[in-house]
Amino acid sequence: MAKRRPVTIALPLTTPRLSVREFARSDLPLLRAFSDDPRVREFAPIESRAIAAAERADQPQRGARRSWELAVIVRRTGKLVGACDLALGAPGEADIGYMLAPRHWGHGYATELATALVAFGLGQLALKRVSAIVAIENDRSRRVLEKAGLQWEGLLRRHVRAGGRSWDCHRYAIDRAGWARVLRPAAPSPIIRGVKER
Repeated sequence: MAKRRPVTIALPLTTPRLSVREFARSDLPLLRAFSDDPRVREFAPIESRAIAAAERADQPQRGARRSWELAVIVRRTGKLVGACDLALGAPGEADIGYMLAPRHWGHGYATELATALVAFGLGQLALKRVSAIVAIENDRSRRVLEKAGLQWEGLLRRHVRAGGRSWDCHRYAIDRAGWARVLRPAAPSPIIRGVKER
C-alpha cells in the first residue's frame, strides 16, 4: 500500500471576497456567538469543531495533519464571518463543510466558499473526489452545494445522533471529471494560493 504524503496547505486561501486562514484565540468570542445562534444550531446541532480549533490555536500541531478547521474572513473588512473545514478521508477523497454567521447569509459567501473548497481540493490538492453531508431540512445549504457543482448521491438515514434526535442527511459529491465539466467552463478556480507538499 502506498504511503500517504503529508500535506501542508499554504494559508491564507483567498477568493475574490473572502480569505481563509487558521483560527486565532482572539476569534473565540465572535465564533462562539454565531455558533450558538439558534439559526445556526438548527441544522448544526453538534458542537462546532471550529471552536476547538480556535481554543488550541496556540498549540503546536502534532503528527501529519488530516483535517483543517479554518476561519472565514471578509477581505474588505477583515471581519470573521464564519468557519469552514476540509477533512481528508479515504485516499484521494475529502469532505468539506462551512458555517456562516446569519447576518452574512444571502450575500453569496457560502457559494463562493464552497466553490473555492471544491476547486482547491480537486485542483491544487489533486483529490479524486470531494463530498459534503447536509441535514435534509437544510434547503439553503443544499442549494449552495448544488451551485458549487456537487450532485446529490443519496440519503443517509439516522446518520447523526445529536440534540436528542437522529438526523437524516443528504450526501453530495463531485469528482474531478464533474468539476472539470461543470465548473471550469463557467469560471476559473477562485483560489489564488495553493498547497505545499513535504
